[in-house]
Formats: sequence, C-alpha cells, structure tokens
Amino acid sequence: MQFAVPQFTDVEDKIIGPLTLKQFFVLLAAGGLCLLFWSMPIPKVISVIIDLPIALGGIGLAFANYNGRPMLKYILPFIMYSSAPKSMIFSRETATVEPMAPVEAKKADEKPEAELESADSRLRKLAYLLDQKTEDEKSLIQQTIANTQKQSQNG
Repeated sequence: MQFAVPQFTDVEDKIIGPLTLKQFFVLLAAGGLCLLFWSMPIPKVISVIIDLPIALGGIGLAFANYNGRPMLKYILPFIMYSSAPKSMIFSRETATVEPMAPVEAKKADEKPEAELESADSRLRKLAYLLDQKTEDEKSLIQQTIANTQKQSQNG
C-alpha cells in the first residue's frame, strides 16, 4: 500500500490571490494605519510624509526576505532584544604574580642542547620511531588475519 508523502511543507499556502495569510494581514495593518493618518485633520503633505514610511515598511515586511527568512520572522526577536535590559558587568580578576627564579648567565660560546645534537642522531631517532610503528602495524595485521581465519574455519 502506497501513501502520498507531503512535499513543499515549508511553502505557505497562497490564500488571498498571490498573498499568504500573513502577508495579507501585514498589508492590511499597514493600509489601515495609512488610512488612519490620511483621514486625520492634518495637512495632506504631513500625512503623506507619515504614510510613506508606514507603507514601505508594510511592503518590506510582507515581501522582503533576508538570509532566506521573511522579514516578519525578525520582528519579534528584534523587539525582545531591544526591550530586554542589558547589563554589562566588569569583574576585575586579580592576577597573582610569582617571582621568577634567577636566570643563569650562559657563556657566549655555549650552544643549547638541541643544537649540539647532530642531524645524524636525529635521523636515527626518527627512523627508530617509524620502524617501531611499522612493526606494531605488522603485528596488528597478522593478528587480524589470524582472527579472520579462525572465524572462517569455525563458521
């Protein structure tokens, strides 16, 4: 028995023409505010100056996207952040300074131990370390082969 799997679940339904329900209500609220200021007994020039940002904001909230999310989703977090009290607390940590041991003066002709060690001895150490690793790997491979042979013989 086959069932239909819903697809495009992140796309909102277009309810009123090409608009989703959220877009319609945002445009309705912006249009209502514009109508309110237009019908007030103030000069129409001032009303247009007030209505223009409201209309542009409503259109922006309804249709604009930022980082793939509608602008309407950013309004509530912005209001929460703006209205939340912000307190910055500085706490000075007192550092304890321990006195350093006196440094012995080195002679100018004396070289550090790392420089005294020849390149040949360093190469020998490196070769020894690499050989040890390969020997361990060989023994591990032999153990794995022996285990698989035992399993194939038993089962």
